[in-house]
Amino acid sequence: MDPSLEKKTPVAYQQSHPEVDLLADEALRVPGYNPEIQYEPAEARKAVLKVDLFILPFIVLCFCFLQFDRTNIGNALTDTMKKDIHIGNTQVNLAQTLFLVGFVITEIPFNIISKYVGPERFLPVTMLLWGLTTWCQIFIKNAHGLYAARFFIGALEGGYIPGFCLYISKYYTNQELALRFAIFWASNNVAGALGGPLSIGLLSLRGNHGLKGWQWLFLIEGILTCCIALAAYIYLPHGPAKPKTFFGKSFNVFTEREASIIVTRVMRNDPTKALRFGKPVLPSHILATFKDWRLYGHLVGAFLSMVMIQPMNTYAPSIIKSLGFTGLQANGLNSVGSVCALVWSVSLAYSSDKFRERGFHITAGYLLGAVGLLWLALAPNSVGKWVLYGGVVMTQMGMGSAQAISAAWLTSKMEDYKRPIALAAYVMSIQLAGFPGNQLFRTQDAPRYKHGLIIAASCAIAGAVVVLVWKLMYRLFDNGDGGVETKFGIAPVNERAVPEV
Repeated sequence: MDPSLEKKTPVAYQQSHPEVDLLADEALRVPGYNPEIQYEPAEARKAVLKVDLFILPFIVLCFCFLQFDRTNIGNALTDTMKKDIHIGNTQVNLAQTLFLVGFVITEIPFNIISKYVGPERFLPVTMLLWGLTTWCQIFIKNAHGLYAARFFIGALEGGYIPGFCLYISKYYTNQELALRFAIFWASNNVAGALGGPLSIGLLSLRGNHGLKGWQWLFLIEGILTCCIALAAYIYLPHGPAKPKTFFGKSFNVFTEREASIIVTRVMRNDPTKALRFGKPVLPSHILATFKDWRLYGHLVGAFLSMVMIQPMNTYAPSIIKSLGFTGLQANGLNSVGSVCALVWSVSLAYSSDKFRERGFHITAGYLLGAVGLLWLALAPNSVGKWVLYGGVVMTQMGMGSAQAISAAWLTSKMEDYKRPIALAAYVMSIQLAGFPGNQLFRTQDAPRYKHGLIIAASCAIAGAVVVLVWKLMYRLFDNGDGGVETKFGIAPVNERAVPEV
């Protein structure tokens, strides 16, 4: 429980229906909450479906452009960018490291601001700014310009992922989050699937108006990011029952009753979401979060499993090209792994929500990536290019496929006042994995990068072991896979037609 409220509701945890006590004082000020509302399960499903159709897809679209702008350098490298600005792998690796430095240093501060101001306000603004920086990369002339651009793009993208995770959690119960987080995280795969064909078209514009292909890539994707950012600022509501208002007019995709159902069912499922609604993150919350032992298994597992992602995002098109494909073919084939990863990650999360199991599902995702890495690293040179390409696809399927499930598990295990910092720390751990990851693919190991692939696979296997250890610890000390709702004695599916009192 939030330390500032312990004295106010000390017996709430011991009563048979403690969520009523917590909500009585705190949730009444949450727009849309109605303690007296009665609704049928079919009504709840219809309201949640509206969120699935009108809110979540737009957030996925925004995340797609984050992924475009952070990974399009990999597509640019298949063009003439290295030659034009006189750089090699060493400079590219340093630029990517600076991107991660910027991302990491703003992660917690930006998420604190986002929690207080509102992700639906703050994040579109940062998106607009990194979109501007993205298209300004057309003016890069040397390595120093690349360093500056990548650093600022990374810094402006910090806080985006955990901020929108918090925003999504306003609309769904804890037991529904793994699938929705997976759909959100699958933006990486959607962007990967679309990024290849898009890059083929944009790179083919080389020579038009005196611009290189890679300059067209940065220009168009940056401008599109700015347009989406403006649309997000206007479209995304403050909450189910609180739409954006401009010039005295507003429009809400939810009816008043639907908004009330969404808010009330979420508060009944996890009463801690009401405790600090609209309040800032305090220093004591940061300290309490980092003192919570439950945090660290998720951080270590994510870090180890994601050592592979930065080098693969950067060099996968180049690896595929080295197998005997053309540059345009490499960019197109790079999309196949993303499509497969989309199907795998969403299916894995759906299974996790359906069976209410987290640890084994996360382990399966980590190990699939490890198998792909070892396949690509250890397959003999005598095998065909399509066999080696299969290792690339399997690696792309596995990398990041279970991070949404782990984030949902962490979210459900933490009281709501800890979630902004816990989610920011979780995303930071994923980004921090890029620091060693960026050093794995050395020029002398090209084109297969066997040395780096084996190290990345070993890390992913170690991450799977950490997750299994944490599952055991949860089983022994913290209600198994259940979240904070178990402390309130709340059933996992809480669709009561009439609130119990």
